[in-house]
Amino acid sequence: MKLKHKIEFYLFFFLGKLFTSFGYGILKKSSNFLAFLFFRILKIRRKVVSKNLSIAFPNLTLEELNQLSYKTYKNSALTFLELFYYYGKKEELLSIINVENINLLHKNIKKQNGLILLTGHLGNWELGAVVAGAKMNKPLNVLVKKQKNSYVAKWLTKFREQLNNKEILLGLSIREIYKTIKSNGAVGIVGDQRAQKKDGIKVNFFAKTTYTFHGTANIALKTQCPVLVVFCTREKNGTYNCHVRELDYSKFNGTHEEKIVQFNQMYMSYLEETIKKYPEQWFWMHNIWKY
Repeated sequence: MKLKHKIEFYLFFFLGKLFTSFGYGILKKSSNFLAFLFFRILKIRRKVVSKNLSIAFPNLTLEELNQLSYKTYKNSALTFLELFYYYGKKEELLSIINVENINLLHKNIKKQNGLILLTGHLGNWELGAVVAGAKMNKPLNVLVKKQKNSYVAKWLTKFREQLNNKEILLGLSIREIYKTIKSNGAVGIVGDQRAQKKDGIKVNFFAKTTYTFHGTANIALKTQCPVLVVFCTREKNGTYNCHVRELDYSKFNGTHEEKIVQFNQMYMSYLEETIKKYPEQWFWMHNIWKY
């Protein structure tokens, strides 16, 4: 297994460097090639993408649906290749990402009550997380899922921590998150994964039911720390805008469980609103409406 993981990593690394060693213009052309390969030839997750987009945008014609599907593959390829392109390029990374409403970051850090930055698989969430800590002058503790391949995991850790952020592994996370918030630290969480139906929180997403995890809402409600929703979307010239807005749960009514539902619904509504502006930039390969 170790040999297999090593081979996978070197192939992953070789292809990434091959496609990103000749400037950003070639990188964009490479993303077109990868989109053609995975969408037209291999057809990986194509049925899931088509199903999801037809649910979210029922008024699209078949031709429009196929065009948007292809664009989502191109954007996913760009997101992947940009990790290699910007690895170690700290100054360039900081220069290409603009944070709108950056005053919200600084204002909430000054509250001395910790901070949760809640994002989704939109634009390039990895680049946004790397830069967020530097932009608010406070390291971001990023919640991540453990990778099966330890070589890929080490590479991703170096990428994520190149501007002094820190990973928190899922599974060992709850105590670490509480500890970070109580010490006025900042935690970054990707919140748009689908939960199991039996223990998930039911919400509406593009007028259809899906299920979300309760963890982030539970932590926020118990600690009363501020929560900012941040989506880092790609512009045509390759730069990024990070859209920041507050998820204000202070006026939620009802039981603790009812407040969790309101919290998750507000987050998913913010996500939906942003996806409608940048539909090709969300990760539609995720089977968000499985149940």
